[in-house]
Amino acid sequence: MKKILLCAIVAQIPWALLASDTSVLEEKATHGDAHAAYELAKYYEAQHESDRSLLWYKQAAILSLETKTTQNKALESGLTEQLQKIERKETVYSSFLTPYKDDEETKNSVQQMVTQSFDIAPYKMNYLLPITYDAVSHDNRDHQETKFQVSFQKGLSDNLLGLHESFVVAYTQTSWWQTAAESAPFRETNYQPELFMIMPHFDQDSFIKAYQFGILHESNGQGGEKSRSWNRLYAKTFLQAGGLVIAPRIWYRIPENSATDDNPNIEDYLGYADLELTYPWKAQTFKLLIRNNLRSENNKGAVQGDWTFPLWEKDLFGYVQLYSGYAESLIDYDKRSNRIGLGFALSR
Repeated sequence: MKKILLCAIVAQIPWALLASDTSVLEEKATHGDAHAAYELAKYYEAQHESDRSLLWYKQAAILSLETKTTQNKALESGLTEQLQKIERKETVYSSFLTPYKDDEETKNSVQQMVTQSFDIAPYKMNYLLPITYDAVSHDNRDHQETKFQVSFQKGLSDNLLGLHESFVVAYTQTSWWQTAAESAPFRETNYQPELFMIMPHFDQDSFIKAYQFGILHESNGQGGEKSRSWNRLYAKTFLQAGGLVIAPRIWYRIPENSATDDNPNIEDYLGYADLELTYPWKAQTFKLLIRNNLRSENNKGAVQGDWTFPLWEKDLFGYVQLYSGYAESLIDYDKRSNRIGLGFALSR
């Protein structure tokens, strides 16, 4: 369970992949395992099933009280905080539901609106880098700018094919903002809607953890000479060696009409694959993204390093990003950047 959970956190595998383990956890919890009950509660909380989550948090609290081990005393402290958090939320929205106590369907709709539980979860990193500096000089732009990214996913269906797979739609938006320039214009924004299927490897003890297959569109929303866009089919595998998560990805560019292709030579700079390495250590995470066109002549590529570390808030992290190479953004797919950024991450 710990190995799968680690992979789910650091490699963006949806919580839906853990659903197959709930029966095992429930069996352990019903036989007095407080930690199994606690894991179930966290799982259902992530699924926005507040009633079931609250039930298992309470069960975990009861079990931890019955078996006063040192480990369970620490668990009890965390449970108290979680129970108070959920009960406060229940108190806030329960008053909205009073007029609909005899109309279960409307009640569910109101509950969803009030709690904002639309089962939307982070996908890639969500971050704000108020200060970044690109050491490479480019025409008509300052070296200093702000960079931020918003990324989320929404599950569409689970186990439709009987493979314990999940079909997911996702959206990622990355922006570069010339905050140091006069009038502070947005220089570039890249949009990435995505549809993919992710499924676990059949052997949970294997170093292979999951597979992901998807279709990805990427564009910068501009027109004329500044327009950039392309569409890809991709396959990605999640591997785990000890504490290191390895995620190689290959892609195939969907052909476009040469007369309307905004960037016909983009593969010369981005190639056909990338590799992401993730290593969580204590409360910190380290990531390395490597991309190369694998050509002996006119070799092009890029490397991005990410470091996140905890701050004063539980779900707020310090974030340092380093980027060196081509194609940091679509408008610069054929230009080099050497950038460092410092800011905050809301998800990892």
